[in-house]
Amino acid sequence: MVIRLLIFLLLAVSPAHADSLRLIVPDMRPVVGEMIPVTIRGEYTGNISLEKMTFPDSAGYDWIQVARDRWADERIDGRMYRIFERRIAVFPRQPGTLTIGPVTHHLTKASGTTRPVFDVVARPMTLAVTPYPGSGRALASNQVRVSDEFSADPSRLGPADTITRRITLTADNSMAHLLPPRPLIREPWLISFAAPEIRETRLTAQGPVAVAIWEWSLRPHTGEVGSLMPIQFPWFNTQIREMRGAVTLPVEIGIAGFGDNIGGIDAATRRDRLQMAGLGVVGLIIGLAVAVFGRMPAPRRLADHLRRLRRNAKIQALRMAADQGDLMSLRAAAEAYLQEELRLGRNPARGSLAELDRALFSADPPKNFDRHEFVQRLSGKATEQENRAL
Repeated sequence: MVIRLLIFLLLAVSPAHADSLRLIVPDMRPVVGEMIPVTIRGEYTGNISLEKMTFPDSAGYDWIQVARDRWADERIDGRMYRIFERRIAVFPRQPGTLTIGPVTHHLTKASGTTRPVFDVVARPMTLAVTPYPGSGRALASNQVRVSDEFSADPSRLGPADTITRRITLTADNSMAHLLPPRPLIREPWLISFAAPEIRETRLTAQGPVAVAIWEWSLRPHTGEVGSLMPIQFPWFNTQIREMRGAVTLPVEIGIAGFGDNIGGIDAATRRDRLQMAGLGVVGLIIGLAVAVFGRMPAPRRLADHLRRLRRNAKIQALRMAADQGDLMSLRAAAEAYLQEELRLGRNPARGSLAELDRALFSADPPKNFDRHEFVQRLSGKATEQENRAL
């Protein structure tokens, strides 16, 4: 009886019996690509002289250690323990059931003249992973930032100037390979050369930060003013659990002074010649109308005929984009519409896009942006300018 009691007491105070290791995972339902913070916590007795732990790889996730191992002494239930903590970030690659672990910690303890070896095992954890709600690479983050920098004012370049454009995309609690690929910048009026991409994962006290830096050397070769459309980077906001988009602003690129003096003719002279040419065209149309109808058409009727002749061909695409509900497509269609207005000889106010840009790019966008009302206002202003031109 005494021997059995001694054996029981020895087992109760045995270091191997008291040591424990576990995985601590928050209660969450992640999407593919979302960071799962995992803490591996060990509570050990005795003097540990050597230790080794390897986190298991898996086809179901990517992982990275986000901080140095922490060792500390801590009293638990009146007894001193040697505490071990390792912080890991896990990023699931596919939806379904995700298993993390088991994890084994190999310990060597110093006990007098002996050095016993122990394996302490943490049981595996399972989580349910939901599909990524967007398309493309699964970029899930609590904050995404995009900066768009130019080495000079892109709208006022010299005839032989080349500027550098740098776009930096950062995503908190993500990894570099989950960021989208390099955007394409190709325009028929623009020469562009891309520098090598910089893509890295940086460790901070708040967690991993994914960074991608893209650079281009740009030079317009036609002299005309051109527009680079906004670039959108879709991502899943892990705080509000919705898809969002980090977007660059539209950019105008052109040579300073282009259009102010063409062929040595000043602006006033060109206006006079254009007005004289316009009057000649109006007179020709009136003469044809008299010949065809045998009488002078009413001014309103003539204005209607001229207005139909000068109709903007991009209006249909603008209305279709409003019907689809995609604000980025609407922005592109509106830009094409205004470019056509310029080609027709009208000078639309680019401020017409301000409300749409606020809905797309503002940190506090309007809640009830009416797409069809925007199209009516934009096309209505163009019609007013047509009337003034007549």
